[in-house]
Amino acid sequence: MANSKWKKEPLKKLCYRIGDGLHGTPNYSDNTDIFFINGNNLKNGKIVITENTNTVSKEELENNYIALNENTLLLSINGTLGSMAFYNNETVMLGKSAAYLNFKTNINRFYYYYFQLDGVQQYFHNVATGSTIKNLSLKSIQDFEVPVPDDKEWQSIVSILSSLDSKIELNNKINSELEKIAKTIYEYWFVQFDFPDVNGKPYKSFGGKMIYNEILKREIPFGWKLKALNDIESNIITGKTPSTKIKENFDGDIPFITIDDIRQDTYIYKTERTLTKKGAETQSNKYLDENDICVSCIGTVGIIGFVGKKSQTNQQINTISTPKEYNRYYLFQYLNDFFNFNSAAKKGAVLSNMNKGDFEAIPVIDPDKYLKQIYFERVDNIFKTIANNIKQNQKLVALRDWLLPMLMNGQVTVKEAQEHINQAAEPQENYSINSK
Repeated sequence: MANSKWKKEPLKKLCYRIGDGLHGTPNYSDNTDIFFINGNNLKNGKIVITENTNTVSKEELENNYIALNENTLLLSINGTLGSMAFYNNETVMLGKSAAYLNFKTNINRFYYYYFQLDGVQQYFHNVATGSTIKNLSLKSIQDFEVPVPDDKEWQSIVSILSSLDSKIELNNKINSELEKIAKTIYEYWFVQFDFPDVNGKPYKSFGGKMIYNEILKREIPFGWKLKALNDIESNIITGKTPSTKIKENFDGDIPFITIDDIRQDTYIYKTERTLTKKGAETQSNKYLDENDICVSCIGTVGIIGFVGKKSQTNQQINTISTPKEYNRYYLFQYLNDFFNFNSAAKKGAVLSNMNKGDFEAIPVIDPDKYLKQIYFERVDNIFKTIANNIKQNQKLVALRDWLLPMLMNGQVTVKEAQEHINQAAEPQENYSINSK
């Protein structure tokens, strides 16, 4: 698991202090920027704040103050074990499932990677207590003996692995900006109705004819219709799970998409579960193709993504299969808006389950075909670039996960690792982007 030449020390000797957060529920306070975080807020080296993250008052923070610094590594120790984040001067208060390791030096950067080793993650689970909810005790962390490379060795390893993480993060940032561009054009054209008119002028702002729609209770451009989704795209497939009693149905090469897979990226190439050809052929009418639009409709409603390659989904997902080219990106944006603005659906109070009939009946404002085609042509290269970056990231993640144990146990030198990275970073296919 680690280079046999490295000496070993218990973690408590490398840290000023190892502890955890508040055991109990704090007094929450709205309208503050002080977040109460637990282990589920620690992900891929960052503290992740979600809409479900509570906030506390300044007084509550002061009463439960914990000194953190740039050498702190945060570790999830309850429920989900082994997730990590660096502390980056965020104003946060820790809960009991977030442990802090205040290292004496910035070697915390090395242990962020070391703790990701399969053997270390397995150790965390093996020493954790509790049958239903696992808990990693502070003592087991403090007494955990870890390898201690010399500064030059661990710094070189961190430099290699962090360079891959930086490339992945950059691609994610690029994709986020590209998605904003595509969304901005959509909103300008199809929400504000200022798409280019016959003279290239913003339609509504330059007096384009508007018609009041009784159902929507608002005006829409002349000639636009309100239709049910299946009147626009009729090929809608509800997924299904092959028999789980037959082991040979699973662990093959065919992606089997679930809601968690859609959450990961705009395009779905890799899935947690897979089907064999045998399993998929038991429901051959459930196959999906590249660029089909998956929408979660049971449990969590309204998570949307594109199929990256030939796949199948489980029964929680309805998919618009083989959509017409001019409908592809318009419907993707429209359905995202539909579910985002339906706050009750997001909270699960209403539309917690949408059967196929409910999904097919979603009301859709349908512009003329020509305008949807122009939108497709405007953003197609944007979405191709997003897909390309996602595929590159998956290669980089695979390379990082392969290099991690190899560097730790000395099977690959830093120089050899850099050569692998240079090959993986060869120029990808470039797409021109016209965002005007």
